[in-house]
Amino acid sequence: MCRCKHPVSNSVKDKVSLFCHVPPEQVIDVHDCKSIYRVPLLLSQQRIVPLIAKRLQVDVKSPVKPRHFMAQWKELAEREERVLTEVKIALVGKYTKLEDAYISVLKALKHASLHCNRRLEVVWVESENLEKDVQERDPVKYHEAWQRLCSCDGILVPGGFGKRGAEGKIAAAEWGRKMKKPYLGVCYGMQLAVIEYARNVLGWKDANSTENEPDTSHPVVIEMPEHNPGQLGGTMRLGRRRTVFVEDYDSITRKLYKNAAFVEERHRHRYEVNLKYIKDFEQSGMQFVGRDVDGERMEIMEIKEHPYFVGVQYHPEYISRPVRPSPPYLGLILASIGKLPQFIARGCRLSPRCSISDDDEDDYEEELAKLAKPPE
Repeated sequence: MCRCKHPVSNSVKDKVSLFCHVPPEQVIDVHDCKSIYRVPLLLSQQRIVPLIAKRLQVDVKSPVKPRHFMAQWKELAEREERVLTEVKIALVGKYTKLEDAYISVLKALKHASLHCNRRLEVVWVESENLEKDVQERDPVKYHEAWQRLCSCDGILVPGGFGKRGAEGKIAAAEWGRKMKKPYLGVCYGMQLAVIEYARNVLGWKDANSTENEPDTSHPVVIEMPEHNPGQLGGTMRLGRRRTVFVEDYDSITRKLYKNAAFVEERHRHRYEVNLKYIKDFEQSGMQFVGRDVDGERMEIMEIKEHPYFVGVQYHPEYISRPVRPSPPYLGLILASIGKLPQFIARGCRLSPRCSISDDDEDDYEEELAKLAKPPE
C-alpha cells in the first residue's frame, strides 16, 4: 500500500515492485482523496478484492451485486464532494472542545445528512453556557450560546453523565419543545427531556434524576433497581437489546423503522425513566411508544403535536452505517429540512431519483443470516 499525496505513476509502481519482490499489480496506490468515501472506490478500481482473495486462496461470495453496491457508494462520495444545501444541527453537550467524545454521533449525523442530500454543519453549543447562573456571571457567553442554539434547524442532546451542564440541556429541550424545533435526545438526552416535561408541563418544579438530586420529591429518572443502587462498578445496562413498539400508538419512530414490531439496538446506561410516573406523562401528551420486552423499561419517547420530538434510551448511532443511516438520526435531519412528512408518505423510502437505498443492505444481512445457519 503506497500512501502519498498524489497518484503513483506506473514507473514508481515498477520500482516498488522490484525492490519489494511483489508483482506490479500488487502495488496499490492509496493517494489523498477529496473525501474518505473515495478510498473504497480507489481500492476497488485497482481490484484489491480479487487480489486478496487470490493470495489467500479464498472464494469470495457476495449475496449482493458488487457493481450496484459500488454505485451506491459512488453516489455517497459524490454527495460528500458536492456543494449541497446546508442543514445546521445544534449538538448540546459538555465535551464540545473534544469532538472525538461524540465521534459516533457525528458519523450518524453525517450518514443521515448525505442520504437527505444535505451538507451537515454541526453547531457546538456548550450546555453550561445555556444556564441561568452563567447569564449573571458571563452574559456574553450566555447570549452567544443561545444565539448559536436558536440559529439551528434541529437539536441533538447526546448521551452523558453527571450534573454539570444538565440544566443547560434541559433548557435546550424546553426551547425545542416550545418552539416546535426538531429534537432528538439520546440516552441522557431523553432522560433530561422527560425531566423538562415533568417540570414545565406537569408542574413538578423539583422533578429530577436521582443521579443529580437524590432527595427530589419527584424522581422521574431513577437508577435501575436491580443493579445495586449507589455502586458504579459493573452496573451499566450494556449490549444489544430488544425494544418492542406499543401497538396502540401512532409512532413516528416506528414508521422510520419501516413499521417493525421491534428493533434491536445497543444500550449503555445506568438510569431509566421511573415506571410509576408513566401514566401521568402519557395523560398529558408524552408517549412512550417503545418499551423493553417486559414492558417495564421506557425505550422510546415521543411528544404528540410536535413535528419531531423524540427520545431514545439506547444509542442508535452505534450501528449507523453510510448506506444504512440510523432511523432516529434520519428522522431528525428530515424534520430539520421539512421533508419528514413526505418521506413517511412514501413509505419511508428516499426519492426514486436517489440511487442510495438501504433495501439491498437489508437483503445482504438476510442472506448472511441464511449463510450462517447450519445445513439441515
